[in-house]
Amino acid sequence: MTSAWLLKSSTLWAVLVISGLVSAGILLLSPDGVPSLRKRQTEMAGQLVQLQKMRRYNRELSQEVHRLAAKDPELYEALARQQGLARPGETIYTFREPKNH
Repeated sequence: MTSAWLLKSSTLWAVLVISGLVSAGILLLSPDGVPSLRKRQTEMAGQLVQLQKMRRYNRELSQEVHRLAAKDPELYEALARQQGLARPGETIYTFREPKNH
């Protein structure tokens, strides 16, 4: 058998084509094939969005830490007001949502 004879063999080519088609079918139709790949790509895209949100939040926290380190009086006041504190002489009014009957 020579390589030229193997290249001319129709049986060899038929086996190669059939095995290629079977392999492609398994890849496309099996649960661990292309459908699984698409699902994982979708999950990864969602995780990337979540990562971007977390990076943005971390950046905001970092900026707040730097402002606190610089003793920013406006930030101190905003944090105090979030906790319900007021300056001397100020009155705090609390509004409640009316109950629907």
